[in-house]
Amino acid sequence: MKIEEMIAAKRADCSGCEACANICPKKAITMTRDAEGFAYPKIDPELCIRCGKCDATCPALNFKAKTVDALPATFTAIYDNDKVLRRSSSGGVFTALSEIILSEGGIVFGAGYDKNWHAVHTSAKNLDELENLRGSKYVQSKIGDVYRQVKSALKSTKVLFTGTPCQCAALKHFLGGDPENLLTVEIVCHGVPSPKLWESYIDAVGYAHEITYVTFRSKRNGWGGRGLSFIDINFSDKERILSANSANPYGKLFLRNVTLRPSCSSCKFRYPNTQSDLSLGDAWGIPDFAPEMFDTRGVSVVFIHTDKGRNFFERMNLKTKPVRFADAVRNNKLFIMPTVADSRRKKFFAELAKSDDWLAVLQKYFAQDETEFRKESGKKTGTIFSKNLQAILEPIRQKFPKKFLVVSSTRDRAAQESLVNFFKQKIKKSALYFLLPKEGGKFICREDFSGANFAFKDLDALNDFVKRFGITKVRVEKDLNFGDNTAAVTEWLKTCGLPTKLFVQKN
Repeated sequence: MKIEEMIAAKRADCSGCEACANICPKKAITMTRDAEGFAYPKIDPELCIRCGKCDATCPALNFKAKTVDALPATFTAIYDNDKVLRRSSSGGVFTALSEIILSEGGIVFGAGYDKNWHAVHTSAKNLDELENLRGSKYVQSKIGDVYRQVKSALKSTKVLFTGTPCQCAALKHFLGGDPENLLTVEIVCHGVPSPKLWESYIDAVGYAHEITYVTFRSKRNGWGGRGLSFIDINFSDKERILSANSANPYGKLFLRNVTLRPSCSSCKFRYPNTQSDLSLGDAWGIPDFAPEMFDTRGVSVVFIHTDKGRNFFERMNLKTKPVRFADAVRNNKLFIMPTVADSRRKKFFAELAKSDDWLAVLQKYFAQDETEFRKESGKKTGTIFSKNLQAILEPIRQKFPKKFLVVSSTRDRAAQESLVNFFKQKIKKSALYFLLPKEGGKFICREDFSGANFAFKDLDALNDFVKRFGITKVRVEKDLNFGDNTAAVTEWLKTCGLPTKLFVQKN
């Protein structure tokens, strides 16, 4: 079968989504773990009738890249319910969605825990059962026969399915379409660690204890920064493990991309190739682009991909604010790019395969100085992110018939927003770029429709930018004040060769 050939040729193409195992009419496919603890399909030749349904259903084999016509509507959102917020990973949007589905007799499917605190996909038919699905699980969940359960449920009721981007894509391929009564919601996915590694860790720390509660995203110290995200494991004897993810061996190596599945570094289903109705994540960096929405109890970022997703979003009782796409993804880079695997990954899993004590190997790599590894992966991540963001924006940018450069020395955030709104009303159907002073005597140009920022060391770089982006006209603030750079900016305006007009912003 082609699935077997694909995995043999490039193992990283298989995300372990389990669509093939769910679609097989003879149950000839079992998900079998490899030496790293990740599940891959294994076909029993005695049971296989070579019907080809597995190949036809595999989202990797049938992948088609999407063309970007417009950026998704992007919002920050909070479900302003204190109890829900404190039990949610971010802003409580998943719970708000689930309450709508459950109130109408529907079913919610998502990642939860089994009795051993291993991650599995399961269902909730009421608010009590929903508790198990709430919160992030930093491990790949076992799908089991959940796609079949979803298909059966859709015959009579509404369904909300939540999962990773590859799991949402797998469900759509399994169903062979997009039923109107199905809402798919993906997480902004960092990547999925080995299930066997998590099971080894949780079984070891829970030895001689009865675990009563596990969360990867405790808000005991609030929300608002990666360093404040805590793994919290509680035991019946009142003992507990509470540590920042960066101070926990499992959490730290997850964040450093040491323990992730190979497919996470070549993921096909990041935006713009998402196949879900909505994407949910944390509104990291929100003090920089929507400070009035900041809440220490948590804030979500929501990307809307379909009319169905928008209809549900508008039905929820949320506090929301629309934000620019680039502002939202700047601190959620993995929404538009695969993870960059830590260069220690191969060696780490090779040691795990030879060891009977996976926790000891985890502790060994946790203790390593990661300074150089952070620099290495950080540089690669920044480069790939910038490249992917521009690839997404370019076809949209080309749709604007006119491109204006607005030169202003306005520094105050509120005044800048007022300036943007002034020109959006004044100049229609055009891409607007705002040249503004930046700290340190440099310049920054903000693209309004996306929120992307372009920094310039000098005005020669601005010349290159103007040519590259096809800017045709310039509007200049009457009383320009760029400090020590005022004379240079004024001279550039005289020699740029573009039609230039002065403006005075009206209050």
